[in-house]
Amino acid sequence: MLDETAIREKADEDGITHISTGVAVVKDGQILLVRRSKDDFLGGYYELPGGGVDNGETIEQAAMREIKEETGLVPSKVITTFKGFDYKTDKKPFVRQVNLIIEAKPGEVKLSPEHDDFLWANKDDLGNIKMTENMIDCVYDAFSKLNALFYV
Repeated sequence: MLDETAIREKADEDGITHISTGVAVVKDGQILLVRRSKDDFLGGYYELPGGGVDNGETIEQAAMREIKEETGLVPSKVITTFKGFDYKTDKKPFVRQVNLIIEAKPGEVKLSPEHDDFLWANKDDLGNIKMTENMIDCVYDAFSKLNALFYV
């Protein structure tokens, strides 16, 4: 599914210094979004759960770890990838986010301290949720991928 070598080689060519992952957790046709804590970078904005890929870790391993850490949910299956984006933070100058759609086992969402709220969103909800343009764009793409996979 993921060509880890190609992703990392392209990132190096593009001057990317960090790889992160975003995860669209799917339940009943909805995607889980989490809101960043107010005192954090982009506080108050909703996003996909995810985070940095650690040294020695694959992107898929990072995605699975981040889901557990940030939401308390246990991932069960990677479905596919979808559109990512590049960004920068005050601590990381060139980050590439690689996104995966994942199913999780049934369970309650238990947020880590970096997030203070969550919601399960439909595609029609996205215009009313505070997110960055990059995040909105990639979440729309996740819904398109889901629709193509399950409803065609």
